[in-house]
Amino acid sequence: MNTTNNITELCELGIRIRPSKTIEGELDCIAELRLCSGDVELGEETCEIAISKMTLSLDVEGLEPVPGSRFGEPRKQPVTEMERTVTQTNSAGKTLKASAGANLDSTTPSFGISASGELQGSSQYETVLSSVDRFEHQRVKARPNLRWEVREPNDAPLDGTYLESDSLVRMSRSERANRAAFVARATVKQRDVAIKQVMQDAASLNFFKRLSTTQRRLMDIFIAKSIDAALRGSGRYSGEITLSSSSIELPHEE
Repeated sequence: MNTTNNITELCELGIRIRPSKTIEGELDCIAELRLCSGDVELGEETCEIAISKMTLSLDVEGLEPVPGSRFGEPRKQPVTEMERTVTQTNSAGKTLKASAGANLDSTTPSFGISASGELQGSSQYETVLSSVDRFEHQRVKARPNLRWEVREPNDAPLDGTYLESDSLVRMSRSERANRAAFVARATVKQRDVAIKQVMQDAASLNFFKRLSTTQRRLMDIFIAKSIDAALRGSGRYSGEITLSSSSIELPHEE
């Protein structure tokens, strides 16, 4: 196993393979993932970097994912709540509302509401049905093609332990495969990275005060490009930054 955490201040990824405890002949891909915001030295400047969304991906060779074994993939259920709203308008133009089963103020002689929730009297009314879906936010959510999206509610900065000795997926060896290996990557898009300049002295503070909004945006892009070029070593910028990577080649099975 070969693991590289390129920016240790922001991301720590660990991947290992072990035989499955549930099904003989299958392999568990065990992952650990910790993320936080932090100060990173870029050239002569110190920048505070925060990440709002990250992707954890697996590229496999000679292995096949076992159906139904992926982490963070609860089946979506048809959970729907129906709410009934009753609107009444009296002769004076006053509007009263109540949900089904509730009690309206029946001091006005012209109308009221029975114990069963049905309107009484000749007042005009309408019934509105609305649905509300309730769901639980998955911080590590399975995506197609052996990818997982790591995100907080409301896109808050990622901070904390998101995987700790969790099985990402179970694998089985492909038939007649001569080699079994995979690469795990923790990557972020430039748009999901917030970079803030850290002012260390009065001179740098005065310098950055003179920057226009456009110049600040261009500087952020340049810093992001610098990080990407430093990690890849090729100078080619793809809009994606690799924070961590881990590669494993499994021994040949006799």
